[in-house]
Amino acid sequence: MKWTLLAIAMLMLLCTASLGQMTPYSTTTTGGAPTPSTPTSPESMGLEIPKTITTSGQSPSVQESGQTIIRSTEEAAYSSAPESLKSTSSSPISTKATYPQATYPPGGMSQNSLYISYASQTVAGCNLYANLPLWMQISGKGNIWFYEWYPSGSLDTNYAGNVYYPGWYKRWFYADVPGWHILQYYCNGWSNYAYIYVNGPSHWVDPSPGPSPMPYPYPYPYPYYYSYDDGPMIYTYNYPSSSQGQPYNPYE
Repeated sequence: MKWTLLAIAMLMLLCTASLGQMTPYSTTTTGGAPTPSTPTSPESMGLEIPKTITTSGQSPSVQESGQTIIRSTEEAAYSSAPESLKSTSSSPISTKATYPQATYPPGGMSQNSLYISYASQTVAGCNLYANLPLWMQISGKGNIWFYEWYPSGSLDTNYAGNVYYPGWYKRWFYADVPGWHILQYYCNGWSNYAYIYVNGPSHWVDPSPGPSPMPYPYPYPYPYYYSYDDGPMIYTYNYPSSSQGQPYNPYE
């Protein structure tokens, strides 16, 4: 009996360990970017996939799409929040509400903040190939590096330029891969982590599919032509719209 209970306990332990395995996040950077700490995974935080899809109703303008970072204001960051989350204060900058506590890297809180779609949201969900604005409250000046961990654990590092004045800035996120994305930036100090779950199929989908000239109800292009060589005559079939071959003589 003891051995049976022990075996069951070991099996449960192995199952728990298997379920608790976390994505191995990379911390390898390029271009001289500061090396980040391993981010806190959504699983270890107990984050659930957001049920509400965040839609900003915006897309980067031609001018913004060519910039890695855009100067903005606190009012713009908070005014994008849903009305239900805003306070009743008459001050537009004071329209702040209670949000989940942001997660910071080891070493305590930072004066740099990162929000998704509106301040002070740090967890959001969106559809594949969506664009979401990111709001950054930067406390100082200097070079700014932006970090994005993909669902596979790989790290993409981008140099976003030089910040000459502290304040509020804007950047755009593009949802290119389904799954959890973890975002962070560095500017003479680390920001909090921001988490975005991208909804979409596990296989690649063309973001700009072209129109198909006709539907494909079969596992091959429709209509499907094939030929049958019978001596001097070749019968050409148009399947499935034709049930009878149309003969022609190639030697005529």
